[in-house]
Amino acid sequence: MPRFGREVTDNGATNTSGPSEVGAGPLAQVRVLDFTALVQGPLATQMLGDLGADVVKIERLEGEWSRHWGIADGHTHGQTDSFLAFNRNKRSVTANLKDPQTRERILERSKDFDVVVENFRPGVMASLGLGYEDFAKANPGIIFVSSSGYGQDGPYAKRPGQDMLIQALSGVMFLTGRQADPPTALGVGIADQYTGLHIVIGVLSALLHRGATGQGQRVELNLFNCMVAAQQQELTYYMNHGEVPERPVENHGSVWATAPFGIYETADGYLVIAMTPCPVIARALDMAELAQYDTNALMLENRREIYAAISAKLVQGPTGPWIDVLLAHDVWCAPVQNYDELMNDPQALHNDLFWEVGIGNGGQRFRTVGTPFVFSHTPAALHRGVPDLGQHTQEFFGVASQESR
Repeated sequence: MPRFGREVTDNGATNTSGPSEVGAGPLAQVRVLDFTALVQGPLATQMLGDLGADVVKIERLEGEWSRHWGIADGHTHGQTDSFLAFNRNKRSVTANLKDPQTRERILERSKDFDVVVENFRPGVMASLGLGYEDFAKANPGIIFVSSSGYGQDGPYAKRPGQDMLIQALSGVMFLTGRQADPPTALGVGIADQYTGLHIVIGVLSALLHRGATGQGQRVELNLFNCMVAAQQQELTYYMNHGEVPERPVENHGSVWATAPFGIYETADGYLVIAMTPCPVIARALDMAELAQYDTNALMLENRREIYAAISAKLVQGPTGPWIDVLLAHDVWCAPVQNYDELMNDPQALHNDLFWEVGIGNGGQRFRTVGTPFVFSHTPAALHRGVPDLGQHTQEFFGVASQESR
């Protein structure tokens, strides 16, 4: 059976202001069937696509959820910004997964693919006849990745899994903010995105194992496990000391850090200082009184006083000159930038972080964040844009059946 072609012929692959159409990426020989929706799964499969994998997104007839719902109800060229953000470098195939003929055709086509990724609730794919055992029967070497909210079994398995729910349950929300603040969610979907990274790591690890042994396998990940694992050092401290430091009254940005770690107001904005010995800060800011705090214990014990003293100094001048002064003494620091400032940040521009990507056949384009990967010989790149719903259905199935379009 001929493989699903890999030629770059559509979706605006050349309609970019940053990346250009380039040779094959490091995963150019990998083919992925993508049954994912929302963030964690689509982000992972987009990353695989950026790395050169041929990703075929199987969507319900009306399209996956984020085609209809997204952050702030934002739309660009009629598409939700959330869908555009996580679905470049893919093809779109619509299918009625409850139709037996469609299901059998998908299983038959899976012989030409290496990886299946899905993030339905546990048991849904198996109930459709598209579980790991079904794919493994058709293709024994298949790598089948399932990602869920809490795991494939256990007391929470059937609960809805969503980023803020996981931040709350995992303890992350409890750690964030100052002492008088209520539990505070992070400003981005950190659980979804951290889990997406783990999905990619799972795929790559299973591909490496299969390359050595010929053996496919099932890989399972979930938001809850990944968000707990994200607190490796914090939970290690807690499990060995039995307590968590109180959230600080000051704007330190962390319950864990010694002074001068913190977020400081300036005359025209804010800057942050990370792990830096107080004697270094004393020299940089001409504050000799800080030099006495020359051990971690003293910097932790006196962090409220240290923070107050540095705050009183920094608020007297604007951010830019303070950053220059601090960097001249190798203080770990940075300005707190808003999105307007980030768009013009010289390092972000140098790193080519902002891409222009085509939609559908490439007539319309949108701006987004590009890949963070840099390879010397097999660059990650834009191979195709974001597909219109069902754009590649007939190409995938070979026939335009009413049930699968």
